[in-house]
Amino acid sequence: MEPLETSSQKPQAKLGHSEDYFGDYRDYWWNADFLGLMAQRLNWGSRRRVLEVGCGAGHWTRAYSPFISNECEITCIDSDPKWSDPEAPWIHNLIGRGIRLTVQSGNATALTFPDATFDFVTCQTVLIHISDPRAALKEMVRVLKPGGLLLCVEPDNFGTFSDASSWSASVSLEDYVAAFKFALTQQRGRTALGLGNLSLGGRLPALVAQTGLMNVQVFLSDKVLPMFPPYATAEQVALLATIVNLHSSGVDFAREEVKRNYLAGGGSDAEFEGHWAREIADRQKYHDAISKRQYDCAGGTLMYLVSGSKA
Repeated sequence: MEPLETSSQKPQAKLGHSEDYFGDYRDYWWNADFLGLMAQRLNWGSRRRVLEVGCGAGHWTRAYSPFISNECEITCIDSDPKWSDPEAPWIHNLIGRGIRLTVQSGNATALTFPDATFDFVTCQTVLIHISDPRAALKEMVRVLKPGGLLLCVEPDNFGTFSDASSWSASVSLEDYVAAFKFALTQQRGRTALGLGNLSLGGRLPALVAQTGLMNVQVFLSDKVLPMFPPYATAEQVALLATIVNLHSSGVDFAREEVKRNYLAGGGSDAEFEGHWAREIADRQKYHDAISKRQYDCAGGTLMYLVSGSKA
């Protein structure tokens, strides 16, 4: 690998979220047998009309569609015109597999469908980007038929902050605490600015229960993306490509956005420069360790699946 160009060295125009983060590694988010178990537990096979909110490039659609009935009709919506375009390649791919699929533009907090239209409504990593997830959940419940199933899949991204890795033991306590504070302050700033809560998964069970749905159940994905030398598996290659691209382009760490979020979360101008310099240095250390085949971690994530049924 070539040396990493940090976001402070190589700024680029920021694309929409779906363009930035829909790397090939998303195709490795799920174990098929786990989804088969979820389909059995929640009786996906009995559903005939599915609504997927915030479909993006169809990664979640491709994951669950093998486990629903061939008679099922899937309607997907997305606010990004790139992914709701009927000519998008991912749509043609799924239709070519015989899936009855319709994709259209839509807003999660203002669905255009009549009440009680669908018997299965689902989303993946959508609510974490919405300023008012309760409004989106209310809309999803509204369009559910009586007896219908809601299934929301959302992460607690901050839950992985303290994961052990090959270098975590060598980080000083002071730097560890400072990095944690920097990240948490940014996250709180994002929420304060109405940009969503990237750790919403930890609150999701209560939010779903507050909609009045019955039989709320909570599951945890069993999928991990471990990194260990020689990084030779297909999923490791895909994950590394995504990380290096995000780091080098500055997509996930554009200075002005980071500072905006940090200040909105209660951080100070006086402390920002130190945090920024340390973070840039840590990213370079990460890349160097990868280049030397000296980095490893188990790669666990907190990806919650929360379901409820409508009375």
